[in-house]
Amino acid sequence: MEILTSEDGQDCLRVTLEYIFGAESIFLTASVALASESCPVAHLPSLPRVGLRMVLPSSFSKMTWLGCGPGETYPDRKAAGDWSIHCKDVDDLGVDYIVPSENGGRADVHWAAFTATTGDGLLFQYLCPDAAASLDDPKDGAAEQRPRNMQGAQVSASRLSLEELENTSHRHLLPKVNESRPVHVHLDTAHAGVGGVGEGGSKLWATATQFLINPKCGPWNFSVILTPIDSETWLHHATPAGA
Repeated sequence: MEILTSEDGQDCLRVTLEYIFGAESIFLTASVALASESCPVAHLPSLPRVGLRMVLPSSFSKMTWLGCGPGETYPDRKAAGDWSIHCKDVDDLGVDYIVPSENGGRADVHWAAFTATTGDGLLFQYLCPDAAASLDDPKDGAAEQRPRNMQGAQVSASRLSLEELENTSHRHLLPKVNESRPVHVHLDTAHAGVGGVGEGGSKLWATATQFLINPKCGPWNFSVILTPIDSETWLHHATPAGA
């Protein structure tokens, strides 16, 4: 178990990870909870995300997933997404916003595979024992454990790290991206909406309350099965969309 603290040293979150190593897969179980009911995080209007972050080899340049797509989708931006099996190059997943920020996510993902041109790679399968998220309400609703109608993991992959996005004020200042950079993967069991549909349109940038994450509604529990794959066992060799 690990305790995550704030910049001033206050306990915020309690994270428990368990790894089970099998003959063909690694079974990872995670639990995230408030360190206490009075910790600083408990008073936030929303958590931004709850999940895992991993760094994969630069050669794992193609993502295939079962979830919303093929374009960018988030809990509050997925009505036009097609829930199916999709395939894209990692370098084509992102959206080049003028002000760098969270981008390129795919909603309601049940599994995602990252592969090299050889067909070798790694398969992530997401499982969640927590209660299903409530259905979204056209009139908005209270924030809960997960954003309303979230039906899988929120997954993103980029050759830019979260820190690089957060610390850059304009897209022309971002580091140059090339195929030698590693692939940063986020797999979140809960991910707040990104805005654009809040307060009935009076504030287009606002996020509807029902797509926030209530810090007091934890803990958040989920599992990920990691399985190596190769060209002989992996069936999804579709050409990336737009190629």
